[in-house]
Amino acid sequence: MLKNVRERLYILLRWSEKYTKTDMVYLASGGFWLGLGQTVSSLSALALAIAFANLVPPETYGTYKYILSIAGMFAIFSLPGMNTALMRAVAKGNEEIIHATTRSRVAHSLIGSVTALGGSGYYFLNGNIELSLALLIIAVTLPVFDTFTLYLSYLVGKRRFDLQTKYHAVTQIVSVGTLVGTLILTDNILILLLAYFIPLIITRFVFYTYTARTISHTDDNNISKETLTYGKHLTAMQILGVVAGNIDKILLWKFLGPAQLAIYAFAIAIPEQIKGPLKGVGELAFPKFAQQTSEQIRENLPALWRKLALYALGLFGISIAYILVAPFIFQILFPQYMESVIYSQIFSLSLITGIGSVALAILSAQKKIRAQYLISTAQPLITIVLFVFLIPLYGIMGAVVAWILGRVATMVIAVGSLVILK
Repeated sequence: MLKNVRERLYILLRWSEKYTKTDMVYLASGGFWLGLGQTVSSLSALALAIAFANLVPPETYGTYKYILSIAGMFAIFSLPGMNTALMRAVAKGNEEIIHATTRSRVAHSLIGSVTALGGSGYYFLNGNIELSLALLIIAVTLPVFDTFTLYLSYLVGKRRFDLQTKYHAVTQIVSVGTLVGTLILTDNILILLLAYFIPLIITRFVFYTYTARTISHTDDNNISKETLTYGKHLTAMQILGVVAGNIDKILLWKFLGPAQLAIYAFAIAIPEQIKGPLKGVGELAFPKFAQQTSEQIRENLPALWRKLALYALGLFGISIAYILVAPFIFQILFPQYMESVIYSQIFSLSLITGIGSVALAILSAQKKIRAQYLISTAQPLITIVLFVFLIPLYGIMGAVVAWILGRVATMVIAVGSLVILK
């Protein structure tokens, strides 16, 4: 019976392709696994948020988010752009490049470790033992924390969305389970940081090793050089984005204190988790567009505009639905953070800009470095400037407005870049 259902579904999806002009079988199969993975991530994040909201005071959670933002700044040394470069190489059949990208990421991350050690020493000499030890933890874990996520990019490039989802789900469950268990026992910041970093490092290392050991070590020097260079370009493009993604929390912590940072963190948490599954659309598009030429993409632009318009309409509907239910969600799950509701409702409007992720995936798959540099520079620069001016004046609301305007800028530039794609 199950076989008959699958056959009928397959026929239905193939029939629908003459109207959607899209490989619906690929979309349904890959979309199912990516959607499932993002659902697991969202539910895990929700469970963790409930635990933080009910088990520790706002000051503790605010400080925890502040330290993770510092860790996020240092993560740029580990060349996160290598993930996309590897994904592109694997989609083109060059899977052995995973070994060279790993070596490069570890080597460059050591620079960040030395820098973090310097910061740790500075805070120690100034008597701030908590921040000193926090930076020491960041320094020790930096070379391996993000590096071993390369297996996820490899699996996306291979279109093994099923394995990617299963590995990611196990990692999330282990990580969140460990953190929630730790929160029940203590609210010590340093112990919480260790409970965050260590399980992720262990699970990522296990899955990376299991994946990489089956791949040949015979690298093509030309392909390796091209991929590593592209990965460094992508990382350079992300520097301002990493700053923009973390400086809001750092500024709020400095100007308003950890309690207000906690209110802000809860305000953006659910919309950001809703946005999570939407990232799968870009991941689904990436391997397909990596195999097309710019000419083919330009020829299909009219159909792409229609799809983006429908996608935007759907995202708008999701935003409105969230605005209506947000007060009830907070009342039930985070009653001590009701002050976050209005900020969360306004921030949810930024979901509409998610259509830009598809355009960004196309530009990345086509290795359009100039357009990517423009986008990766303009959006975060606008956002950072707005943060610097609006947060001191308007606090949390200033941060929310800055995010929305920055993402609108990204969407406009990314979608507009497709028009002149060459």
